[in-house]
Amino acid sequence: MAQLLKAANTEGNKESLSDYSPVPSNTYKCQVIKSEWKKTKKKDGHYLQFTFKILEGEYAGKVLFARLNLDNPNPVTVEIANKELNSICQACNKVGVQDSELLHGIPIELRVIKTEATKTQPEGNDIKGYAPISAATTGLIVENLTDLPPVVDDRTGTALESTIPAPVGSEPVLQTVPQTVPQTVPQTVPEPTQTAKPKLPWE
Repeated sequence: MAQLLKAANTEGNKESLSDYSPVPSNTYKCQVIKSEWKKTKKKDGHYLQFTFKILEGEYAGKVLFARLNLDNPNPVTVEIANKELNSICQACNKVGVQDSELLHGIPIELRVIKTEATKTQPEGNDIKGYAPISAATTGLIVENLTDLPPVVDDRTGTALESTIPAPVGSEPVLQTVPQTVPQTVPQTVPEPTQTAKPKLPWE
C-alpha cells in the first residue's frame, strides 16, 4: 500500500492526460488556447509555440501545435516563421500584433496533414495553412434574400422591385440593397492606444 501525497480525482484535481495522437488530414475549426516562448534544443535561439484546440466535430477537444522559430541563427528559418505568424494574424484579423495573447480565443480554420512515422519521429500532424472562418459560418452573409425588407420609394410610398440576383450555385451571395440613408454628422474616432511591447524572456 502507498499513501498518496494528496487525494486523486477530487473536485480540485480532475485534470487527466491529454490525447496527443494525430488527427486525419483535414481542415479544422480551431482557436489558440496557449502561446509561449521556448528555448530551442541547441540553446541557440527561441521559438514561439502556439497550442490550438479543435472546436467541433469528431476530434473536438484535441490539440495541435505550431512552433515558430522567430529567434534563430538561420535567417531563412526566421523568415519562414515570420510568414507563418503573419498568416495566423491575418486569419485572426489582427494587425500590428505585439503580444501573442491577442490571438487567443479567435476561431480560425487550420489546414492540417497527418505525417507518417519515421525512424526518428513518430507519426504526427503538420499545420499547412491558416484561414479566417468563412462568412457563411459566422453568419455575415445573407443566405435567404427573400427575408430582406422591401425598398420603398420615398416619393410615391410604393415598394420597389428588388434587383438582387439569385445566389450562384450553392454559395450565398451578399448584395447591397439601395436604401435612403440619413446624413449623420461625422464624429471623430479616437485612435486606439498602443501598448508597449513586452520584453522577451531572453532580453
